[in-house]
Amino acid sequence: MKESPQDVVTAPYGTWSSPLTAAEVAAGAAPIFDAAFRGDEIFYSTKIPSEKARTGLVRTSLSRPSAREQILPTGFNIRSAVHEYGGGAWALDPDSEVIYFVNAADQRVWQIIPGRAPHALTPDTSGRIRYGDLHMTPWGLLCVREDCRSTRRQRAIVLLTKHGTTNVLSTLSHFMAWPRLSPDGSTLAFIGWEHPNMPWDGTNLWLVDVRTPAAPAIAVLRGDPIERPRQAPPTLPGPVDGGISLLQPEFTSDSSLHVLSDHRRHWALYGLDFDPVAPRRLTTAPSHAPAAEELGTDRLRTVLDTGAEIGGALWQLGARWHFHESGEVWAHTQSATATLVRCRPTDDAPSSVEAPGSADAPNSDNALSSADAQGSADSSSSWEPIDTTGETFGTMEMLDLGRTHLLLTAKSTRRPGILYAVNRVTGLFTEIAHERLDAHQGYYSMPQVTEFGGVPVVIHPPHNPRFAAPVDELPPYVVSIHGGPTGQATPEMSARTSFFTSQGIGVLEVNYGGSTGFGRSWRNRLRGQWGIVDVADTVAAVEGLLAAGLADPQRIAISGASSGGWTVLSALAETEIFACGTSYFGVTDLMRFVVDTHDFESHYIDGLVGPWPEAQDAYIHRSPIRRVTDISVPVAVMQGDRDPIVPPSQAQEFVDTLELAGVEYIYRLYKGESHGFVRAETIIDSLESEFGFYVDVFGIPRGH
Repeated sequence: MKESPQDVVTAPYGTWSSPLTAAEVAAGAAPIFDAAFRGDEIFYSTKIPSEKARTGLVRTSLSRPSAREQILPTGFNIRSAVHEYGGGAWALDPDSEVIYFVNAADQRVWQIIPGRAPHALTPDTSGRIRYGDLHMTPWGLLCVREDCRSTRRQRAIVLLTKHGTTNVLSTLSHFMAWPRLSPDGSTLAFIGWEHPNMPWDGTNLWLVDVRTPAAPAIAVLRGDPIERPRQAPPTLPGPVDGGISLLQPEFTSDSSLHVLSDHRRHWALYGLDFDPVAPRRLTTAPSHAPAAEELGTDRLRTVLDTGAEIGGALWQLGARWHFHESGEVWAHTQSATATLVRCRPTDDAPSSVEAPGSADAPNSDNALSSADAQGSADSSSSWEPIDTTGETFGTMEMLDLGRTHLLLTAKSTRRPGILYAVNRVTGLFTEIAHERLDAHQGYYSMPQVTEFGGVPVVIHPPHNPRFAAPVDELPPYVVSIHGGPTGQATPEMSARTSFFTSQGIGVLEVNYGGSTGFGRSWRNRLRGQWGIVDVADTVAAVEGLLAAGLADPQRIAISGASSGGWTVLSALAETEIFACGTSYFGVTDLMRFVVDTHDFESHYIDGLVGPWPEAQDAYIHRSPIRRVTDISVPVAVMQGDRDPIVPPSQAQEFVDTLELAGVEYIYRLYKGESHGFVRAETIIDSLESEFGFYVDVFGIPRGH
């Protein structure tokens, strides 16, 4: 219903009434996680808010996107738990009607044909064997399998046949991602890495001959220069500064592939040609496997380098940043904003297309303009940005490449998340589905990308079409700290952010050192400096905001989730610039974290702070729970009671310590919630509690 025009009301910041209530924020979100073509049909997975936010599977079509059918019956919920964060939890069989998916409750792989009941493909292990990164091949379903039946997690690349037989193809790495088979089925490619590296520190590209499983002939392109024993010793060297993050290998022929690499200090797309391995006939297994052929980065040839990042932090399996077919390459580049680019083969174009410069500098103009792109190599440069919407995209996720269209999701400064089909000839974007259908988009924030204090930020000034503040009043602000800490703040419409800005509280998002999107050097500024560089950059950004006269220096709050919660609490202990802070399931005790957290992140702190026990003093002195006496402002703590990543014991011990120190706080423990709140009632209560907390601390009058 269209609202009737009203006069603009003058009222203090923080007292503006808004139709963007916490209930609307919680109820309206239906994020789209993945999508794929089957002919003209399009399948996509999305949350169903009315059914406890379970993830379902929707079928629609390119010709009639408004006609939608829910495929998955009630009681089934698509979600993988591999690495706890999951990803790649379903896949289509292109040669039949079968859909494969991982069910959240039991972590089994199931099969379903639309209109029929699902049936399980893998045995019931009560969730102790998990599957993720599903990828369909002519020979069966490739998966990353995670075995949780012992204290040491065991992972393997497996091939599941249509009849449920499991073939183990490789166990070469402790962590594995992106299993792919060559077109002839002879060679397996995947990305692997070992503790203490994270996938953005150093990974290896493995090539395995799957025809001789007793003694596979293998080659490896190492991004992790240290070869570690399969059974890791109690103490490990920290991540290597000279490491290379290799991501998303995709075969282009039986003996060549595309792979992402940041060996030139930002992720770009490269080609790799390798010698195909001749099959060997073995009558008996050899006493030991042959050594891997070592491939060097000198074998990589540039396919596409825009100067921005083609790649990102692998928190969830199945992420894609590039596709190719018949020489045509599509890629998603990310700097301060996101861009879709297309590279087409031409007769006179160079075999490699590379832009000068680097994504290492954290400048808001990192992404090349169309004119820059066309002139970056020479007049025959064959790549171009695809921009037929006129919108500035903050984020983009590549999902599938079909015969005529590309599928992706994108969020912009003017639109919430949308699933698009992009015409491969014209570049035109067609809307397939929306993540939100809000009636109050005029109340959404208007984000702007800029820098304060040399730090990239996204600023969301207070905005409400029905209200204005007194001319002599400066607005309060919440400084938002993204998680990861390899996350990135991007300019996009956000219901959560707009919940604050539409009521008169601005939001400043900070891309502190460690954030992705600005090159490896910016990311590596946080190595060994977690709790130092992130805090210093945040303070510098706030000081820049205040120096510009855009905010009330007495009414600045700070809020963050997960690793962002750590930065919140560290900043409260380190500086007096903030009036209060909110931590959502934030790390409070490093020593407890490395003991209690899950395998994927159990050595993450080695790179962020230092290896244990060499860095013991830093673990103690930087942990917020050891610095409570340095906190003199109110703190809000939000926590789920089923969080496997930052267990609730950390939050409880922290608030107990706040109580003993006499620090004012509020504490909300939400039953049934994990690392990231999904239930509508939790989102509503946490948002209202956080806003009310700021109203009280800032002294904002109530009752307007």
